[in-house]
Amino acid sequence: MYTIKSALTIVYEPPFYKAIFERRFGSTYEVGQVNLGSSEPKLTLVYNLVIHHWNKIIFFKQTVCDVSFSRRKINPKRLQRLAKRSVEYGISTKAQKTLQKQMECQKLAQRRNRCARKVLDQERRYKMRQAKKIQKHKGH
Repeated sequence: MYTIKSALTIVYEPPFYKAIFERRFGSTYEVGQVNLGSSEPKLTLVYNLVIHHWNKIIFFKQTVCDVSFSRRKINPKRLQRLAKRSVEYGISTKAQKTLQKQMECQKLAQRRNRCARKVLDQERRYKMRQAKKIQKHKGH
């Protein structure tokens, strides 16, 4: 049986507030990001996002081999220290790196799709020109 650990961090990166979701189960680490807008998010917006729109959040998966999140019990005082540290320093660098990797993957996918569409469009235009040329030479 796996334990699922989740964290939600709201960060202000001018000019927008962002919600960064982190979840960890087994050896899988996933990060998702949602833009909340330019004004400070209300608590009802955050609740609505978590409760009703959780299935619409796109998570980027990364497998990790981390022994710190094993099945052994963690001391409550250590948990308090970890929670305090995460509140003080905000978003973890691991989440930032994972989100950056996700953005790079999306860029590459868009670039490949754009190149494929361009080639298909060129072929379609070439076939139309050839058909038009044949139609002109057929006569009346």
